[in-house]
Amino acid sequence: MRDLRGLRRTVIAAALAGLVLSGCSEKQEASDTLPTTAAETTESLPPVGPADFPVPDEARTKDAAGAEAFTRYYMDLINRSSRTLDATPLRDLSEGCDDCDRIAANAESSAQAGYRYEGGVISVTEVAQPLVTGETAEMAIRIDQTALAVLDRSGSPVEEGSSDAFRGIPANVALKWAPALKSWRMTYLAFG
Repeated sequence: MRDLRGLRRTVIAAALAGLVLSGCSEKQEASDTLPTTAAETTESLPPVGPADFPVPDEARTKDAAGAEAFTRYYMDLINRSSRTLDATPLRDLSEGCDDCDRIAANAESSAQAGYRYEGGVISVTEVAQPLVTGETAEMAIRIDQTALAVLDRSGSPVEEGSSDAFRGIPANVALKWAPALKSWRMTYLAFG
């Protein structure tokens, strides 16, 4: 006679599995409502900076990452002013910054003289960890600048203002948080 214990266990296990699975396959009525999402809305920041080159959101946080992003943005804004000779955004996003005012004044006097710039592009190559204390941030940076040619109306080079390329120029930056703008402003910028 054959031992049917193994077969019996298999049949019982199959029956139990069938009961469990059939319990999961009962007909369910469809829900009349769809799930809703309650996505958290964030307050959008008012635009700051020139319309074609606004301060990016990541540069508008009151922390070390925001201070670094703003510093990189401001260097790019200097590059923009070299192309457009529009110094207004440099002044709007600085406060009591002598070198910022000097750069802005150079752009304005070049525009009045009919000059244009070729090159002089600034690239931030290093940024030390920003020190953020209350409403201020300070950091050391290092930049490279391509050769700069100042050209008059006829396209002839102007010696004054032109320069060779520079690499690894140390610079110091200080920023102040402007609550009304929800942005940083440059308060100190020194190269060399």
